[in-house]
Parts: sequence; structure tokens; C-alpha cells
Amino acid sequence: MIRSYSSEQKAAVLAALLAGQSVSAVAREYKIPPGTVKSWKSRLNNGSDVASVATQKKAEVGDLLLAYLRANLEALEVQAQFFKNESWLAKQNAADLAVLHGVTTDKAIRLLEAMNHGVGSV
Repeated sequence: MIRSYSSEQKAAVLAALLAGQSVSAVAREYKIPPGTVKSWKSRLNNGSDVASVATQKKAEVGDLLLAYLRANLEALEVQAQFFKNESWLAKQNAADLAVLHGVTTDKAIRLLEAMNHGVGSV
């Protein structure tokens, strides 16, 4: 009978192996045959499982980062239009406007810097 293991079980086993635990210790702890653990470790050493998950997660994070940056820059553009409207500006608290503009601009700049350093490149 072939037993299947949940993604959570496999992830826990792989994490234990990556942390330096031995195959036999991990097999005992998770009640999984040593041969199965050894097979997973072999694939882990080849990088197939971890590399594919890492690449997928990096792509997802990159997509989210780009979408957030796009929305943030669009908000800055709209905000800049309001800043040009003198009658609207006169009704606003200067401190609140400064904080809003500063925080939004800082976040956009930090995201651009992160992308420049390869964090957002996928």
C-alpha cells in the first residue's frame, strides 16, 4: 500500500532536514519510513522541490509587489492633482497633508529601491 503525505507533513520533514536533523531522526519523529524521508532528502539536495516552490513564491510576491506599486503610484498621481487645487489645499490641515504625502512617497521610493536591488525582479 502506497501512503500519501500531506503538503504540511512533507514541508515539516523537509524543514527538519534543512535544519540538520538526520534522516533516521526525522523518520522516527514524523513516523515516516526512512526510505521515503531519504527520497525526499535526495530531491531536496537536487533542489527540485525547494527551487520550484521558491521560484513560484518569488513570482507571486513580485506580482503583488508590482500591483501594489502600481496602485501606490496611481494614488500619488491623483494626490498630486489635488495638491494642485488651491481651494482644496486651503481646506486641508497642512500637517495631515505632509504626513500623507511623505508616507506614500516614502513607500513608493522604498519599493522602487527594492526592485532596483532585485527583490521585485522575477
